[in-house]
Amino acid sequence: MTLKIGLIGCGGITESHVEGWKTVADRARIVAVADVSEANAKARAAQIGHPVTIYSDYRDLLADEQIDAVDIALPHHLHCESIVAAAEAGKHLMTEKPLCLDLDEAAAIAAAVKKSGITMMTGHNQLFFPSVLQAKQMIMQGDLGKVYMIDSIDAGARRGPLSLNKATWGATQQRAETWRSDPAKMGGGELIDTGYHPTYRMLFLAGQKPVEVSAVLGTYRLPLKREDTANLLIKFEDGVTGRIFSSWGVQTPGGRPMLFNISAEAGQLWGEMDKLYYLPVGFQNPAVVEYPGWDYARSFA
Repeated sequence: MTLKIGLIGCGGITESHVEGWKTVADRARIVAVADVSEANAKARAAQIGHPVTIYSDYRDLLADEQIDAVDIALPHHLHCESIVAAAEAGKHLMTEKPLCLDLDEAAAIAAAVKKSGITMMTGHNQLFFPSVLQAKQMIMQGDLGKVYMIDSIDAGARRGPLSLNKATWGATQQRAETWRSDPAKMGGGELIDTGYHPTYRMLFLAGQKPVEVSAVLGTYRLPLKREDTANLLIKFEDGVTGRIFSSWGVQTPGGRPMLFNISAEAGQLWGEMDKLYYLPVGFQNPAVVEYPGWDYARSFA
């Protein structure tokens, strides 16, 4: 059986969603798209590469009886209403992060999903990066011994609603997706958006319940109403210390594309998107694992 998918929202991130669905074309196929922008909807339909039905209102897509499940990629403030509507229509669903804006919306979503009996997930795509999966496996197998600290990082000066010019450090340019500059539509600032990735990554790697959390938020480079940078310190129930650094305004330490760093009894383990480094205690050079056949699009479907 091939699942018939409806794509709700056709903005920039859905370029990756469409490529992700193509990697599982033997099991799922996009048959309809919906967006208030006709240009966006047509662009995504062209990328899909086979005929699809185009809707200007996602509610009409939800009424399409041929559709089994939907992929929701709308601005944050529209997540709750569209998720509840999809659940009430009996459509299984995957939604972009964040799930919603606050606890009241989360409760409404949980109630709607439970009542309908559908299957739902939030797209935590970075949990499917090979370096993250192998790091988790090594922790669970005890290869690292006792884990002391976990750093989870997602930063870069070309992310977010205002991005630093690629050619000139410090020059800002306004991007079209201005809803991400509006705290009411975003649900906050950088932390609820890009910061969502290192947060779920941290919880996945730690595998434990956080018992203490403190945070320092700052707006350093970008003219935003909320933070462009977040630093969090977390204590987990077994004493592991977690540190999250996420920013639209500054780069990762040393400018490296590092996602996480684990300090443990047996050594140091750190990862990039498609590389994993392990430096055992007593050694000077790390072992490096690369994943040359890995396809980034697979993390989206």
